[in-house]
Amino acid sequence: MIRAVIIDDERNSRDIIALMLQRYCPDIEAVAQAANCREGIAQIREHRPQLVFLDLEMPDGTGFDVLTGAYDATFETVFVTAFEKRYLHTIRLSEVELILKPIDRESLQTAVQTVRQRLSIPGKQERYEVLLHNFSKAAREMRQIVIPLSEGGEHIVSIEKIAFVEGAGDKTLFSLADGDLLQSRRPFRYYTELFAGMRFYQVNNHQMVHLPQIRKVDHEQLQLHLQNQAVLDITDRRKKELMAIWKPQA
Repeated sequence: MIRAVIIDDERNSRDIIALMLQRYCPDIEAVAQAANCREGIAQIREHRPQLVFLDLEMPDGTGFDVLTGAYDATFETVFVTAFEKRYLHTIRLSEVELILKPIDRESLQTAVQTVRQRLSIPGKQERYEVLLHNFSKAAREMRQIVIPLSEGGEHIVSIEKIAFVEGAGDKTLFSLADGDLLQSRRPFRYYTELFAGMRFYQVNNHQMVHLPQIRKVDHEQLQLHLQNQAVLDITDRRKKELMAIWKPQA
């Protein structure tokens, strides 16, 4: 059995999660509940769970405060919230699980299955360090991303080091500023949504460039020359849009 603690300021939400676990995830045992951050930290320390279902916003703080106060590398977290947008990038960049209220059976079972797989791998889970780093005010432009590799495992990269991303079938290639390539098992569309509003721009149907990595724009050939010597094609329409948001570095 996997021991779980449920932390949510709404009693109804806690009860629903506990009931759904009992019905659809019988190997998950809800050993305790808490209604706020302070109680949640205390329950985690007392029960030493392997899994924590964690609300994002509570009267005395956030789920990030709970992780900061009680994080132990032996437990995994599933964020449960009705408000995704405020912390979307912070959570998605770290590859920590998140499900939206109202909770449905499929979302719960998918999140739990991911947790089962992660708990089977011993050792420190660095995605939580990325999560808390990105949540901190110090992160600013130095945010990091956890890339789930197609061959298994994960790789942490500073976003500033990404030159561009490219769709490759149902996977995505990351081209880094130093010339390295990483292949994510997530599709290109996932990253176009994730990087929206983050100084990335989709230049064609299968490539998205990191704006600070552009060295020059060839207007005649409709190409972008990047700092890592890569050259990307861009449509005329997208080039005009790009020039409105990209400023050459001095």
